Amino acid sequence: MRAVWGEDASEFKPERWISERNGGLKHEPSFKFFVFNSGPRNCLGKNLSFLQMKTVAVEIIQNYDITIAEGHKIEQVPSMVLHMKHGLKVIVSKRCLAS
Repeated sequence: MRAVWGEDASEFKPERWISERNGGLKHEPSFKFFVFNSGPRNCLGKNLSFLQMKTVAVEIIQNYDITIAEGHKIEQVPSMVLHMKHGLKVIVSKRCLAS
């Protein structure tokens, strides 16, 4: 969503989440993640789902190399739960971890 994240919204930029001021995690208002609602009617499972998402992401990032499939068109579908119009085709290869 370029309206929320800017013109480079489709680029992978982990630094979006790191504060330039103190190097910690940057706070983003919960209304940007509308699937969890905001305010007094917040989703009860929000914190657990974020923890699970971070755990899975760390395991994948540490153990696999992920690249977008060549020639794959990336297009989002605006809906209550955001998803890719054509899916997100990637190539996942296990990293060879030297001991």
